[in-house]
Amino acid sequence: MDWENLRVLVDPDLHKWKENITEMCNTPYALENGIELVSITKDSVIVKKEISPNDLNSNGVVHGATSFGVIDHAFAIIGNTDVRTVGLSCTINYYRPCFGGTLVAEAKEVNRSRTLLTADISLHCEGKLIASALCIGFIGEKPKK
Repeated sequence: MDWENLRVLVDPDLHKWKENITEMCNTPYALENGIELVSITKDSVIVKKEISPNDLNSNGVVHGATSFGVIDHAFAIIGNTDVRTVGLSCTINYYRPCFGGTLVAEAKEVNRSRTLLTADISLHCEGKLIASALCIGFIGEKPKK
């Protein structure tokens, strides 16, 4: 997605990071798996994915890899908007299955130090909380504007 289409989803205060945001929203993984930006503000990132039959496991439930992919992409965007962050760990708790529809992940920054970023990510399916994650990343450098 080009910046002209993304800019309406991005808080104007973050437009100075348009190159970073565009890069994160156009990663091959996100494009190949249909993960799309819904909105980004200084406080949160929301992404979504329409579930396809290929996203289901042998029990007819959304596969854990699909869930993690959506969670991780939300973390990637919030972690790379104004700095360069590489994931260190992610702990996921699952609460209920998702059988189809739309997955929506919302990432919120919990804490940021000089070298670590911690984010809380909630994952919903058709409006119901199905999982939450706490992700920690190493802040490597500030990208060029």
